[in-house]
Amino acid sequence: MYLHWNPDPVAFYLPFVHHPVAWYGILFAFGFAVGFYFFRLLLQRLFCFECEFKPSDVLNWNHLSKGGESRQAILKRLNERLEKKQEGDPPPSSLLRFAKKHLCEKDFGRFRNRILIEKRLGNSVLSLKKKSRLFADQLTLYIIAGVVAGARLGHVLLYENCSYYFSNPLSIFKVWKGGLASHGAVLGVLVALAFFYLRKKRVKTEIPFFRMVDLLTIPALLVGAFVRLGNFINQEVVGKATSSFLGLVFVNPAGGLPLLRRHPAQLYEALFYLLSFTLFFRLFPRLLFPLGRIAGLFFIATFLFRFLIEFIKEEQSFHLSGHALTMGQYLSVPCILLGGLFLTISHFFNAKKRGGRID
Repeated sequence: MYLHWNPDPVAFYLPFVHHPVAWYGILFAFGFAVGFYFFRLLLQRLFCFECEFKPSDVLNWNHLSKGGESRQAILKRLNERLEKKQEGDPPPSSLLRFAKKHLCEKDFGRFRNRILIEKRLGNSVLSLKKKSRLFADQLTLYIIAGVVAGARLGHVLLYENCSYYFSNPLSIFKVWKGGLASHGAVLGVLVALAFFYLRKKRVKTEIPFFRMVDLLTIPALLVGAFVRLGNFINQEVVGKATSSFLGLVFVNPAGGLPLLRRHPAQLYEALFYLLSFTLFFRLFPRLLFPLGRIAGLFFIATFLFRFLIEFIKEEQSFHLSGHALTMGQYLSVPCILLGGLFLTISHFFNAKKRGGRID
């Protein structure tokens, strides 16, 4: 007796129009929502380490000016106040507890002073909490566009018969009737980040490009876990036949595959992404510096795992049937090399910060 897996991929139907809403879409959207929450939280934690006042933090220069001070002088005075003990106690919060646990005494004092100064100046300055929310709101639209466009185009070009889409170009936009490629999503996110960074550079964004990649990789793991759960419900991206006790029978597997006992490869990936997210999230303060370290470790670990697990997955690509390696493996190699590039940049950036000396 083997476990047979055959759930209804439709969660419910919209009233009146009777349009189906699939579990895959719900999990995809829920993953983005939870990922957005953690991205904001990571931004707030980043600002614990970098709490000095920036030009964009000042909302009312006239209110803060004393005797016609220049903006540069106002910023200098505000940041000097961070070095001097401020009277009073900031309201308790999880962020304050995080800062006290992970910052040295001097840096925690600066962060504590920042909270007190924000409270006293009110609407004249932008709080770190609101700053993280505004930045996340602005970036999210770029990320959603990059993920959907990159993942969909990647799937069409790399996994499907392109001639069909040349004849029916509107079908490309029917993401609910087709697949999404994770490697295409990676490229789409990097392109979206580049556009966002170049646009924000005009107003001198305080967060470097590599830091944004660092921050996004951690919630991306959480999104990946929910996507694979959606694949599991849809009976797609299934594993190869196995006699292992972990195997189960997909009754209606995508692609019309025969009914065999198979690896639930989607669950293996979802579990790996979830555990990786937990590890990266907990180690975030230790991995934060230098720039690019988190991204480098993410690309190497995630896509090395992706390369290895492809050995027990059915080939998904229309173009590589019968090849020794799968399309997922071919595409994972440049992602692993990209991780090495990020770590190299991180290494030399760290050496530059220490005056060119590499330990």
